[in-house]
Amino acid sequence: MLSIKHTLFLVSGVSSFIIFYMGLVNFVTSVDESTGLILLIFSIFVAVGTLLGTVYISKSITKPIEKLAQSMTEFSKTNKMSGKNQIKTNVKEIFELNENFQTMGEKVEKTIGVQNEYVAKLKVMDRKKVEFSSMVSHELKTPLVPILGYVQMLQKEDLFGKLNEQQRQAVNEIHSSTIKLETLVGDILTTQKLDLGKLVFNEEYINVSELLHEIIMDFNPMADEKGISLSMNFDESLHIFSDKGRINQVFSNLIKNSIEFVSPNTGNVIIGAKDDVDCVEFFVEDNGPGIAIENQQEIFKKFYQIDTSTSRKRSGSGLGLAICKGIIDGLGGKIWVRSEKNVQTTFFFKIPKKPIKLLVKKSSKK
Repeated sequence: MLSIKHTLFLVSGVSSFIIFYMGLVNFVTSVDESTGLILLIFSIFVAVGTLLGTVYISKSITKPIEKLAQSMTEFSKTNKMSGKNQIKTNVKEIFELNENFQTMGEKVEKTIGVQNEYVAKLKVMDRKKVEFSSMVSHELKTPLVPILGYVQMLQKEDLFGKLNEQQRQAVNEIHSSTIKLETLVGDILTTQKLDLGKLVFNEEYINVSELLHEIIMDFNPMADEKGISLSMNFDESLHIFSDKGRINQVFSNLIKNSIEFVSPNTGNVIIGAKDDVDCVEFFVEDNGPGIAIENQQEIFKKFYQIDTSTSRKRSGSGLGLAICKGIIDGLGGKIWVRSEKNVQTTFFFKIPKKPIKLLVKKSSKK
């Protein structure tokens, strides 16, 4: 793309050449030699005047425009006005354009400065809020330990004596609520650690087959209680270097959700893993009610609930899937869902086989 200066010189050069060429032709073809000479001299003066005029116009118009364009380019990159390129011109339109740009730039620079200050303050406030929530959650967890301990002691009749049916129901309700509160506080603490970047990941050799068998053993009692089929499907000889505890935590959240949402006696939950080049792809599949398409992109957000009504049938903080995503992101993988309404839902998460640079503690276990 040609600049204004080059365009002006090109046009004036062509014009000067044409004028000179016409004078030269008149000089050669003129019958009267003196008339031809006068025309030639005149054409030379006009051609030279055109070139000199172009140089003057270039200095008075194109240079200020180039400086203005340079100032605009610098401003678009830095959002700061520079006083280096002071534009001096006698052309009214260019002078007014430069003045308007300077005024606009100063206003934009000031606005961006104020915005950056607000953003910095909001970040500090947000961090303090997260740290405060973490502290409160930790303080909430402390009294839960003795509460849960005493409730469990009350449930053992050989320690504090036999309870009647009404007392037993009350103690069991306290125990159930305490467990729920302990889980909620634990989820909040994990979420805060993820937000603060303080969640520590371990690194160890994991045999995928052994991992899945252990998970099946852990959840078989819960599945049997509801009459649900819990099975697994995986490629043999898979192994990864990652955090076994955190992967267990992800599976735990996903399997609990599946068991809760499938129908008793007809529910079917399948967990598994398959090789995927440099990663291992895990999945949890169930034949529950499914998730609507409009909800599938939102379910990994903190505190998101598909059913937000006060009469919703299923409890939960809405943190489980957000924690799953935070853990998988922290392990260098990704998590997603595929679901067909009233048919099935499958949660996938992919984890690299080799460890990545994280906030990692290496395990001595091999």
